[in-house]
Amino acid sequence: MFQRDFIMNEARKFALMLAKLLGLKAEGEYEEYLKYFNEVLDEEYNAELEGLLKLDEEGFKKHLIDAGYTSEKLNALGQMFYVFAEPFNNDDKTAGILDKVLIIFNLLETQHHYESFDNITKRNTIYNYFKNTHDRT
Repeated sequence: MFQRDFIMNEARKFALMLAKLLGLKAEGEYEEYLKYFNEVLDEEYNAELEGLLKLDEEGFKKHLIDAGYTSEKLNALGQMFYVFAEPFNNDDKTAGILDKVLIIFNLLETQHHYESFDNITKRNTIYNYFKNTHDRT
């Protein structure tokens, strides 16, 4: 019972955090959005945005595995990066962020046996982005 309550509280906390991030971004409060994004990364993931973005794919995957995040925490990170990448500009920075989202989704599926329709839809959107802008699938 305690573990279930803990998981529900974690999921609720991350849902509220994502809602706040989405709201700030939608309202055009980019400075506040970026500040809160970095606070969440620091407090919840003990990480910095720039440090995570600089990691290559293998380094990023290793970092995630070594950190041992729960599936809820890992999924929240994937959602945060997905929102951060929007509106999917045709540039290397966006492509790099979306590659990291795919790494997170792959880890969720292979290591945590976690799949969701939302992540499948986002994965397909990312594949379409790469197909249309970077000529890769």
